Amino acid sequence: MNRDPSPRRRVSPMNHIINPILAAAAFVACSAGASASVLVKYPFNNNNDGSNGFAYTTFDSSVLSNASVTPGSGLGQYSVGTDSWSGTTQVLKTGPGFSIDDADANDAVSNSWYVEFVLTANSSMDIRSIELDWSRGGTTGTRGWFVRSSLDGYTSDLYSNQTPDGTSFGLQHAAFDIGGHTGLSGFVAFRLYIYTPRTARFMDFQNVQFNSTALAVPGGGIAALGGLAGVGRRRRRS
Repeated sequence: MNRDPSPRRRVSPMNHIINPILAAAAFVACSAGASASVLVKYPFNNNNDGSNGFAYTTFDSSVLSNASVTPGSGLGQYSVGTDSWSGTTQVLKTGPGFSIDDADANDAVSNSWYVEFVLTANSSMDIRSIELDWSRGGTTGTRGWFVRSSLDGYTSDLYSNQTPDGTSFGLQHAAFDIGGHTGLSGFVAFRLYIYTPRTARFMDFQNVQFNSTALAVPGGGIAALGGLAGVGRRRRRS
């Protein structure tokens, strides 16, 4: 396995880090939920979509008139390529534009470390859940990601996830229901924020999709796949 080259640094984890027992329970709950109706899906896979990895492969034209994905101005890494673990899996690799020791969610917001997805309705659209696959690009440093919406000016989290220094695993699946995004006209933007302590420390993503149906996950609607997947929090303000 290829891992980040710098020495491991001990960082105190925050209060919403991974919990393997809860993660397993959340996966069971997700498996029992209803299948989603996909509005748009971005696989971020050069091998699949043939247009540098940034094209969608599913698009519901009966609901949407347009969908786009762009990097925030502060990202230093924004590309589709092989992951750091298998060396063969295609992912969206993201990283900060400069290094901050003990970087956190506030740094991600203030420095525009995000990927933005914009969905535009034909007339009216309902967005009730989001799914994606994610992974750390290596073991060094505390790393995290969270999702916010333009509907409240990107002020509260729809989902957040953090994993501590020394954590290592491949792609995990996360799925979560969101409220307040129904009967929408015009467009709505979602920002997938990331933070890592170094420019060469990545967060990897794949198969990002927005659904018109809820996932029917008990207890508010988050699910994580795999024993090391982060069980995040919803609606955290900072």
